[in-house]
Amino acid sequence: MIDCCIFDLDGVVVDTARYHYLAWAALARELGFEFTPVQGEATKGVSRMASLEIVLRAGGLEGRFSAAERERLAAEKNARYLRFVSHSSFDIFSIQ
Repeated sequence: MIDCCIFDLDGVVVDTARYHYLAWAALARELGFEFTPVQGEATKGVSRMASLEIVLRAGGLEGRFSAAERERLAAEKNARYLRFVSHSSFDIFSIQ
């Protein structure tokens, strides 16, 4: 019998920001530019679509994609993020 479940929906228990950044940076490279960790800070706590706009703006590509293309790019990023976290181990409740 399960006594307790913890859902970490905002990165409090497990810090996944690094994996989001790596996925955004990989997308940026595919689009032909580098997305730096400093630029990546702006995507923390922001929705996927707002984060995509931040990434596109960093590469000078804002306004270059249709809504459907932006949805596809965001889905590609999310799939890459899920692959990253599925191959990672997390130190839950670690004190740094």
